[in-house]
Amino acid sequence: MANIGYKYRANLADEKGNRRDTISLVRGELYAPKLKDLNDPFEGSVDLPNAESESYWVTPLLQQSYKVGVYSMSKQKEENFPCNELLWAHYANSHQGFCIEYDLDKLDTSITDIIDYRIDVKYQENKPTILPNDSIEEKIKKAFSTKSLPWAYENEYRLVFGSSGVKKVAYEAIRAIYFGLKMSLTERNAIINGLKHKGVKFYQIERVAKDYKLSASKLLFDYTHEIVNIENLPTVTNYIIWYKSPNKDKSSVEDFMCQIRKKLKPKSNITLIDDMKALPILVNYRPHTITAEETEIKAKHWIAYSTFGSPECVWMYPERI
Repeated sequence: MANIGYKYRANLADEKGNRRDTISLVRGELYAPKLKDLNDPFEGSVDLPNAESESYWVTPLLQQSYKVGVYSMSKQKEENFPCNELLWAHYANSHQGFCIEYDLDKLDTSITDIIDYRIDVKYQENKPTILPNDSIEEKIKKAFSTKSLPWAYENEYRLVFGSSGVKKVAYEAIRAIYFGLKMSLTERNAIINGLKHKGVKFYQIERVAKDYKLSASKLLFDYTHEIVNIENLPTVTNYIIWYKSPNKDKSSVEDFMCQIRKKLKPKSNITLIDDMKALPILVNYRPHTITAEETEIKAKHWIAYSTFGSPECVWMYPERI
């Protein structure tokens, strides 16, 4: 089993509209901020001896803590994809961002800068105490790798560098990219196009119906379909399309709708189904005569709808909530 680390990214736009996280990812870069710039106000907090005789190692330790760069990830536990709801909320802009899946062994050897320490963060109730007889490595790890108990959900793994800043990393260290539930199609495509031919796999995070759970579907970019019904009306043409792709998330459906509209008549309403059992129900739909069984089939297999009046809007049916 591969040694996996997850890096959740918010992908926020700057004042010029640039998405720093997307740009860094496509360029094969990562950024290791200073310890003081991390979001835990207690970073580097330790109990130090007050004796002046100990200043020979206390002072260099404090000085180093201001210089180091830290790249934090969430280390894989038993899950097989990044499914931590809190991490998606806190670090991926409430699902408007994405998550990078790293092969930690390859990441370890593919970063151009020297990694001083590789640390599994420990969580405890009280600040660690650094003792005079601790080794240099023990002192460093206590200072840079201990956090309070509320942070334990992160299961954090850190790469500590001698200095902060941008580090180059080989694309082979990136196993996959997972797109958040609310990430726009435009931003998703920017990453997909930027990492073409880099050997990276792409997944879309989705909700599991009726459960507080997330799932991940691999993007296959397969939009196999068949137009199964055409209704020509004076002002509009209604199409029913049998959508055979396994990717039924909103972004994939929006991408398909955008592509298929280029091949259809300008004023078109489009209905997507994923099972031919839904076709006669929709073609012959009469709200007062539809049976309970037909209602269930329609609800399950009517995937999406898009009108000619608002072609940029895709109504997902049933709403996957």
